[in-house]
Amino acid sequence: MKLTAFLLCFIVSGYAFAQTGFQARVIDRATQQPLPGVTGVAKGTANGSISDEEGNIVIDGLSDGAHTIIFTFLGFDTLEQEITLPLETQLTISMQPSQSELHEIIIEGTRSNRSIANTPTRVEVLTEEIDEAATMDPSKVAHLLTHSTGIQVQQTSATSNTANVRIQGLDGRYTQILKDGFPLYGGFSGSLSIMQIPPLDLRQVEYIKGSASTLYGAGAIAGLINLISKEPEPNETLIHLNASHIGAMDVNTFFSRKKNKTGFTLLAQRNSHRAFDADDDGYTDMPALVKYNFNPKLFFYFTDKTKLTVGGTYTNEKREGGDLRLLDNDDAAPDSNHFYKETNDVHRLTTQMRFDHQLNAVLTFTARNSFNLFRRELDITPFPASGIYAFRGRQLSSFSEASLSYRHKKNVLVTGLNFYSEDFNEDTTGPNKRDEGYEIASAFGNYTFDINNWISAETGLRADYIHLLDDKLMLLPRAYVLFKWTNKLTSRIGGGMGYRYPTIFNQEAEMRGYIGVQNIRYWPVQQETSAGGSADIGYKTAIGKHYSLNINQMFFMTELTNPLVLVADPINSNVFFFQNASGWTRSYGSETFFKFGFYDFMFFAGYTYTHATNHFSGINSDMTLTPRHSLKGDLLYSLPGKWRIGADYEYKSSQLLSNGSNTPSYWTYGGLVEYTWRKVTLMINVENFTNVRQTKYGTLRSAPYNTPQFTEVWAPLDGIVVNGGIKMRL
Repeated sequence: MKLTAFLLCFIVSGYAFAQTGFQARVIDRATQQPLPGVTGVAKGTANGSISDEEGNIVIDGLSDGAHTIIFTFLGFDTLEQEITLPLETQLTISMQPSQSELHEIIIEGTRSNRSIANTPTRVEVLTEEIDEAATMDPSKVAHLLTHSTGIQVQQTSATSNTANVRIQGLDGRYTQILKDGFPLYGGFSGSLSIMQIPPLDLRQVEYIKGSASTLYGAGAIAGLINLISKEPEPNETLIHLNASHIGAMDVNTFFSRKKNKTGFTLLAQRNSHRAFDADDDGYTDMPALVKYNFNPKLFFYFTDKTKLTVGGTYTNEKREGGDLRLLDNDDAAPDSNHFYKETNDVHRLTTQMRFDHQLNAVLTFTARNSFNLFRRELDITPFPASGIYAFRGRQLSSFSEASLSYRHKKNVLVTGLNFYSEDFNEDTTGPNKRDEGYEIASAFGNYTFDINNWISAETGLRADYIHLLDDKLMLLPRAYVLFKWTNKLTSRIGGGMGYRYPTIFNQEAEMRGYIGVQNIRYWPVQQETSAGGSADIGYKTAIGKHYSLNINQMFFMTELTNPLVLVADPINSNVFFFQNASGWTRSYGSETFFKFGFYDFMFFAGYTYTHATNHFSGINSDMTLTPRHSLKGDLLYSLPGKWRIGADYEYKSSQLLSNGSNTPSYWTYGGLVEYTWRKVTLMINVENFTNVRQTKYGTLRSAPYNTPQFTEVWAPLDGIVVNGGIKMRL
């Protein structure tokens, strides 16, 4: 018996000794982050386990020799890994995100880099619409930005075609525009920015509506728009030629290459437009324009954990509008009937640098820097006896930031410091030299986390120390919560605070050509501040294989205190200065989004109700140039690689003008046809084919000089526009 027991113990211990087990660490191949919750099972056995929070997985009960371990995880391709036990070292298993996961939209504007479905902040994203908008107008993003509900591109000049972006009824100065997270646009360049940024090198556009100053600082009271560039993968060569019947000629090229650990993209453009007078009143409705844009960018992928991006942009543009007699003949002498002319000569040079380094499994360090040199020469002849009035200057701005991202499970904490400076120097030595300069040092934190499986939250706090003539400290909190009621029904609610520093570079001064506008009197003028929020509920589902439905209803409100207004000097009516209004501005309303897909068709409709009012000195009034009701949408047929046919429409209700009158409401319609044969795409686009024009309702000539200079633009000026072109992908 003792011998038998000894032999049995020896056999059992020998069998147990052969059970060496399997250990590995599972990571995401794309992000190199650990994957908790991955299931690993030895093929042909019941032996399996699940990876822990650090991605570590242990499977016991396996004998020495060859095995196949099957790894599965939602959103990732199933992986079968051949192993031989015992292992000399612990393996690292890299799992590839599935194609559906790869196409999931990742939000960059909130810094958390979560998918749009899991981001508590309400963000709208355009991706496929970019190519369509580039077909319609490859020279600027102005048309692209109107694709979102609640967005209005407001033309600020009836002759030079400058414009800004209004979100939810608020003036364009309260919208912050970013390029790859860099605040490059604003100040003296504000009304020209969206007219100079091309869409051809963009892969994604993100809208955050409502106060977003916590994320990137001053200026985002109404919201922010983040334009995200393409990266050099895959390789791409695109040539886009475009022309319109009203005088546009565009030559656009985009190159993208990646080899080993380096990449390169290049956007090069020449855009031109002849002066166009749609209503034959002798003044331009589209200015004469010549623009060159050159944007190279280099990418260095040192390791899987370290990346450096360096880029720059050079833009040279000249636009001339006004009296056609003066534009057609440079030698023509101005007289009492032909004198008004406006010229913008613009040079922009920017640099951008971004460095990312993953310190360990949970920490990533990011450093960014940009410089922006903008020079603009604005020459106007406002009335016969004045001669040329010149407002010229150089604006130099810089942005530097260092941040640290902590990612653990589904928690993301981003903290950082940044420094922003801007210096405007006017080319004059007169008594009203309107130089402006300020410096802003900031510390910020943004924390995104999951409370449970169906509630996520995002909170943030920013402290801005503003160095003007009198220093200010601004504290900007924000908070948003996402509720996932089901996998199809979600809702978001939240809000935040914002501010904007005082400056003369506002629409009111732009319309005057800065004539008579005095320097900002920093001491009595305070920052504009805001508080606002939004709430929405959305439903998104696939109905069988051929139908999809996406509905979202959102409500918003923003209240602005200390709003800046331009007033005339009580002693000299030709002198103007900005001051804080005694009251507030409020904008509230709702947005309704509806999108229905069936087979190769997609129908979209978006309705916006906006009630924007000023409450100054006890008097309540509607905000000018803000339609109470607006509707936009399109119907698109898309057969990938072959046809794209679309029709779009837009409705705007009556708008209040500054003279107290109300405009009529109007509809506009457009159509697009694209045909692709191999690598060549032919397209034709018709905008406003019912030929709606503001000049059908009244003249553009306005007081005091009977020119278009002070005319508010509330409807299209150019009428019907037909353009066509060819795209070649080589």
